[in-house]
Amino acid sequence: MKAAIDLYSGIGGWTLGMKLSGIENLASFEWWKDANQTHNLNFNTNHQEIDIRRLDPAQDLNFNKKIDFVVGSPPCTQFSFANKGGNGDIQDGLVDIIKFLEIVEYLKPKYWAMENVPRVAKILEKELNEGSLQRFRNLVKVIVVVNSSEYGVPQNRKRMMAGNFPIELFKSYRQKTEIKTIGQIIESLNAEKIIDPNYGYIEEKSKVTELENENDLTFEEERINRDAKTYHPVYNKMSFPEKSDRPSRTITATCTRVSRESIIVKSETGFRRLNVRERGVIQGFPITYQFYGKTLNSKIKMIGNAVPPILTYYILQSMLELPVQDIQLPKNSAYIHIKPKFAAHKSNLGLPPRKFPAKRKFKFAVPYLRYGSGVRFELSNDFDNDRPNWSFKFFHGNSKNIKRIFLDNKLKESLAPIVNTSHNEIFTECINSVDKEFYSFNSQVLQDKWASSDSNIDVFNFLDKVGECVEIILKTASFSNVDKNILQIIINENNKKLNKNMESLITGFYFLSSLNNKIFK
Repeated sequence: MKAAIDLYSGIGGWTLGMKLSGIENLASFEWWKDANQTHNLNFNTNHQEIDIRRLDPAQDLNFNKKIDFVVGSPPCTQFSFANKGGNGDIQDGLVDIIKFLEIVEYLKPKYWAMENVPRVAKILEKELNEGSLQRFRNLVKVIVVVNSSEYGVPQNRKRMMAGNFPIELFKSYRQKTEIKTIGQIIESLNAEKIIDPNYGYIEEKSKVTELENENDLTFEEERINRDAKTYHPVYNKMSFPEKSDRPSRTITATCTRVSRESIIVKSETGFRRLNVRERGVIQGFPITYQFYGKTLNSKIKMIGNAVPPILTYYILQSMLELPVQDIQLPKNSAYIHIKPKFAAHKSNLGLPPRKFPAKRKFKFAVPYLRYGSGVRFELSNDFDNDRPNWSFKFFHGNSKNIKRIFLDNKLKESLAPIVNTSHNEIFTECINSVDKEFYSFNSQVLQDKWASSDSNIDVFNFLDKVGECVEIILKTASFSNVDKNILQIIINENNKKLNKNMESLITGFYFLSSLNNKIFK
């Protein structure tokens, strides 16, 4: 039997891949207690938490047999775009990669593989050629980004794989795998007799843990999720709720009830986040696997940080040099994961306490004035010391060159001759309509409502009223005969996308400038 060790082992994604492949796991190394306990209780091991950065290969890695494979997943926090907008400490992240490579260099396994986020591929290439990893250049034979869904994992999870293993053989296994959808996973886990969609295990629903759902999203949470996904002021569109006929989006380690990354599905009465078991199965863990975090967030984090064991199974099969014609699906493996006897902690699934900072930020696109790709009219707030300033704003350009057009009285007056020619009446009616319904609103009132712990929808009612008026104006007014040069004068840019939306842009410029002047003074 071939032998392997697992560095940065987490909850056992690599170890389960070894079990499914008939490979002996001689040791696993992990520093996070909750993840290590989950690993130990699922595989009946007794690994102690350890800081891998402090490992001395010569003293700490003495085994009674040859190590054939070294695998693992160094922390991705410093490399991920989800961490501080991609501004993590890359040099600190490289410390773990250097330690990983030092261990590979010392043990000299036949094959090895390291998993991380896709961004690490370019970082590795750069550091191997001209940076801190040059001494390991001859060790790294493979750097590739793969989509886990192509190997039967029920999610579009792109991962970087680096190392030395038969990459072409690994790629060839895709022709034998099955694409699974998020809808199939949810449907399977809703049956009274559950058939594990990845491994074929059959279990009564009452005996499968972590199936309990959180409370449905509140109105405000639903609205924030819907707008953040389908009409984000900056980023491109996502589906809301998730489309059931495709693999899930990436299961992340950190997501709140209102984050763009949260995967939202329909419930019987509204919308909800995925439960723990759904997350685990989408990540590729069997329904018998137990997650021993003491809180819901701990379980979400450990599952999101894990490497899909179905993906590691195929990587390890390539290390065993198994021909594609002989490859078996994981559900046909001789290994069966038995549910541990130790009971997992119950998660608190109630609504979290609502307490917002006094300077809670607001940024949402104006309905019917949504263009995507960074071009947007938005209602947002900023602060002058402790004083809130709310206003409608317009931005265009890309992330490296964002330009703002101020929606002020000067812009309104420059467009007045165009609007007053034939459409002054409809604009006036809409401006007065908003002012009449929300006459008491100003920056401080909106901020107080937005930062309130009550479930207050007045801010969104205000935004939606503005959107309704925009819709009326766009149906009534027409600026098709207006010289398109007017946009170039305002925006100082000749842009096809902007020219295509000239009528709605003129509407937004004039109407929102008027509201800024009328409501926000």
